[in-house]
Amino acid sequence: MRITPLRGIGVPWFKCPACRLKCRPAAVGPDGNCPGCGHAHILKLSFGSRSTQQPTRNDRD
Repeated sequence: MRITPLRGIGVPWFKCPACRLKCRPAAVGPDGNCPGCGHAHILKLSFGSRSTQQPTRNDRD
């Protein structure tokens, strides 16, 4: 059994553009429709795609 993380980087979320409902993949039905309004196209939100590297500063020339 796969355990879906509830917080942190890389947590998958889906958003319906029609009713603006945000839900987890477990709430989406097998047909991929929105559980709230039944809209057929749900957007996948990505919160963990940002780079974690800090920009370097060159103060010494």
